[in-house]
Amino acid sequence: MGPNAVARRVGGPATPLLVLAGLNLTDEFDRIAFTALSPEIRDAFGLGDNAVLALNVIPGVMILLAAGPIGRLTDRFSRVHVSIAAALLWAVCAVLTALVPGVGLLLLVRTLGGVGRTANEIVHPSLLSDLYAEQHHPKVFQLHRLANPLAQGSGVVAGYLGAELGWTWAFYLLAAPTFVLIALLGRVRDPGRRGVDPGRVQPRLGVGRAFRELRAVDSLRRFWAVAFFLSLAAFGMWALASLYFEQVWGYDAKGRGLAQFFIGIGWTIGVWIGGQVTGRRVADGDPGALATVCGNAFLLFVVGGLALAAAPDSRFALAALAVLAVGNGVWQAPYFSAVGRLAPAGLSGQAFASSVLFYAFGGICSLVLGAVAGATNYRVGFALVAGAGGVAAALARSAAPLIDADLAGGVRPT
Repeated sequence: MGPNAVARRVGGPATPLLVLAGLNLTDEFDRIAFTALSPEIRDAFGLGDNAVLALNVIPGVMILLAAGPIGRLTDRFSRVHVSIAAALLWAVCAVLTALVPGVGLLLLVRTLGGVGRTANEIVHPSLLSDLYAEQHHPKVFQLHRLANPLAQGSGVVAGYLGAELGWTWAFYLLAAPTFVLIALLGRVRDPGRRGVDPGRVQPRLGVGRAFRELRAVDSLRRFWAVAFFLSLAAFGMWALASLYFEQVWGYDAKGRGLAQFFIGIGWTIGVWIGGQVTGRRVADGDPGALATVCGNAFLLFVVGGLALAAAPDSRFALAALAVLAVGNGVWQAPYFSAVGRLAPAGLSGQAFASSVLFYAFGGICSLVLGAVAGATNYRVGFALVAGAGGVAAALARSAAPLIDADLAGGVRPT
């Protein structure tokens, strides 16, 4: 899809969306390489399975501490400048992942890189929400979030590099495109905050006061709970997939990269479906669809997780992983559209940050899921993924009438 086609699709300039989607793509290279090559990294540092799972999840502790301040920075300063700083941080930390000599430094750079990647969930959505009209948000976030599953193709590249050149080369080479996109982002201008008069001095709310204002929006509170259980399921999928295929089906680095590729196939299909369905239903005057489409997506976590738990062979398991990944794609366009639409004026950054807080907390709690899987077997882990997806589905569907009421009451003024 060329820039002109993108511009027609989203009713605005194509360059900001394409650059931000590109950054969303390249930051995933680092995460996917770490996941696909977890066994090699485990062996290089002399770790156990639980320790390498923790390295995937523990950076969420820092994200919990950083999300609020990043949200506040997003609402106070140029979101373009904040995005550039964040992209530089994760790109440098990706390179350092291949250079650090010890576990302590590895944990540090993975944590700092995770903080930088948080911009994709806070700063980018806030900027996109104001760059494009609300009726186009499902398609805007469809294209922005498509970058995440498309990046799964890098799992094959990471697996090949790990097998042929050694795991460190995956981080050197996959970090390079980020630096090009940072230069292009410098040409994008922040449009200002929708609903905020640029000539009027806005009160600068602290993190606590902003959180209380956001908490007053009933449907946002329900989406916070959804984010927690979604995170349990999604972190379970990402963290367990490589170890599951290694230990249950005997896959090597190339095979595990293939498993990540199957995640990408399902995820891509899911993001596309979610954007198309949500866009049509919102255009028909059904804002509650932002919640019901999410709920339907999480039911696929149930189907895929149970199928992985009971898979009779590796081909069936790969297909089940793709189904689970479809669910992880469908929810994204409606979820980000809902948070941006429900955020009070001038607080979109902190609205997205609050969702990230609950998402990160769920990711940390998924350590328990990984520990149970390691102590029993990885089939049990995916059964737990299915359970978390079922709770998220019920919570999301229950938020639909709350969205209608909040939008009817006018949540934007503060």
